[in-house]
Amino acid sequence: MTWDAILRWLVHITVFLEMIGLCLVTIFWARNQVWGSPALAWPGGPYGLAATAGLLVPLTIAALVVTLTRVNWPEDKVGSLKWIAASLPGQAMAALLAVVLFTAMRPRRGRGLDCYSEGGACWLREEYPYVWAVIWGTALLAGAAGLGARFVYRRRRAAIGADSPAQHTT
Repeated sequence: MTWDAILRWLVHITVFLEMIGLCLVTIFWARNQVWGSPALAWPGGPYGLAATAGLLVPLTIAALVVTLTRVNWPEDKVGSLKWIAASLPGQAMAALLAVVLFTAMRPRRGRGLDCYSEGGACWLREEYPYVWAVIWGTALLAGAAGLGARFVYRRRRAAIGADSPAQHTT
């Protein structure tokens, strides 16, 4: 077995354990902790926290895409490790956002008294019924704004490159 295969399996196992850990954190700890007192103390309340989470989703995805698309493992292993290390803050932010977004969902089963207590998912849906719309709306608007800015930037850069005298040869 080569080192490449060992590292590939190590990445698979790490991602799997991270997903299991996120599920366990969401189920046992974060359900009442995220949307309770932190969301109520957030500027704008739970809707403000939802807007912030929705705004951070496209930014986090962009940070992960920018760093992880530069990984070229077979040719540049040291450079790839640097880009993987650079993606760790984006991965941590993605994990945090996943916990915030998953705890906003109402559980299908297990709706006990803690579900309707302050900060519970059922309480959140009763008191703030449009949290999901704020998250989705903000995420879609921020993503569209980011893609639009990228489109305008690339278009201007292409126009400047076409007008430069270095491009014209006689």
